[in-house]
Amino acid sequence: MYRGNSISIGLVSILSMLIIAPVTLNSSQAELPSEPTLDFDQFDGIHFMNYINISGSSSVPLNSIEISLWNVTSEGQYDLLNSSSSLLTVTPLENELGTTYWLWNHEFNHKSESCTCLVRISLLDQTDLESFGLTVYLGDSNHRPVLMYGSDTYQTSQIMLATENVGLGYKLLLPPNLVSFDAITNQDVLATFSVCPAPFGICTDDYSPVTVLHELVNGYLTVTLETSVIDLTDGLYLVDFYVQTMTLRESNTLSQYLAVDRNPPNVTLSSISELSESETITVDLNVDDGYEGSSHTTTWTIIEPDGELRAVSSTEILADNRLSFKADKQGVYQIFGLVRDVGGNFVNVEHNVTVINVQPQLDLRYDGFKITNNQTITVKSTDDWCFSANQTTDTVNDIDSLEYNWFVDGKSLLSGRSYLLSSDIKTDDWEEITLILTDNNGAGSSITFSVEEQEPEKTSSLESITIWTTILFLLGLSILIIIRKKVFPPQESDFVKWSDAKSYDD
Repeated sequence: MYRGNSISIGLVSILSMLIIAPVTLNSSQAELPSEPTLDFDQFDGIHFMNYINISGSSSVPLNSIEISLWNVTSEGQYDLLNSSSSLLTVTPLENELGTTYWLWNHEFNHKSESCTCLVRISLLDQTDLESFGLTVYLGDSNHRPVLMYGSDTYQTSQIMLATENVGLGYKLLLPPNLVSFDAITNQDVLATFSVCPAPFGICTDDYSPVTVLHELVNGYLTVTLETSVIDLTDGLYLVDFYVQTMTLRESNTLSQYLAVDRNPPNVTLSSISELSESETITVDLNVDDGYEGSSHTTTWTIIEPDGELRAVSSTEILADNRLSFKADKQGVYQIFGLVRDVGGNFVNVEHNVTVINVQPQLDLRYDGFKITNNQTITVKSTDDWCFSANQTTDTVNDIDSLEYNWFVDGKSLLSGRSYLLSSDIKTDDWEEITLILTDNNGAGSSITFSVEEQEPEKTSSLESITIWTTILFLLGLSILIIIRKKVFPPQESDFVKWSDAKSYDD
């Protein structure tokens, strides 16, 4: 039977906290010295008869607060008895280090009240509302035991159940009219545990009682879950815990999550085994931990073909179970995945991917035309020419590191340039050019071709005389025609001109 108000928390965040070690949380808090603190001079469980007089200190100013008094006598009861927007007194002081702190005190007058009560002070000017509380007993009745999380247990405490027994610590407040803790034995307090399966934070079945061992020492209750006795399969559970005294007074109920995870997950890996350089390697993991709501973390590591061990970047992790990165080196990539579940069980998987180098495709051209191996190219000896391999192709990671080496008649001419100019050749007697192309993996190709220089055509002396004679003849003829027109102007014709039609009729 469900006995209390469970804390409504998303199970995903719960499992994340389970996997992360508590020391991470502590160090994170230690890095935030500016986090506000408010302390009470009184201790939890203090007894007041008529007036509640409390005091304490604060690391932040208390000019925007709310102090309230709540009746929490019954399970699930939160009745507001009193509240105020200011404290009775607030005094700023400075310690020997020059740090300012504030002393405060306040009073509640409730002569007619008897309750188990909670005093709460909330800092209203904080971005996240900070609240600090003190449990008190007021009057002479309506008092019950109060269970509180121990200082080493988080408010939303989770339990990771492994192969050993699990111990939980709680602070137990007893009503003032009971005998002192020194006179109370373990038999005077009955600890009741009950669990229900809750794979997604909500019970999917009825609660079942669980037998536990407990020990009460100086107001602290230690509870031990014996894993050898508890017959729970791997899964996520919601636990309700309360105590009852011999006077049949029941405490409040604390709800916690229990993760039982004794067995390692089943992990299968799928990925390609071979691909070409500059293509993308994608590795998928399928993780099955055997129960609903399970969670795990995956740590990826890559050993590159040159033996360099590196972690993966955030952009290479598409999801917790998928790794994707570009293979920019030839050779074997070793990929390691370390899977850890909630119970701390580890599974290692490994996969090798062979990356094949892509040879560059040499494209050598002259005057826009592609040159093939053993081809003969004719150029004019009087013209400037250029043999260009700028249209050569390769993978993205290799294209900028290609090496070009030019040879003339088997002798090295120049390197580091993708084109050859006529001005680069300083000798007059040469015939053959070779271009050797190499990528950063040593692969490459070459082209050898012959070059013939064509001399400009020379005309004979007879042809030259004939041409000039023709030119001069045409020039003289043109001059004679012009002179004749000037000496002998055109004369009117002796033919009779016909009159127009009108003159003829007359």
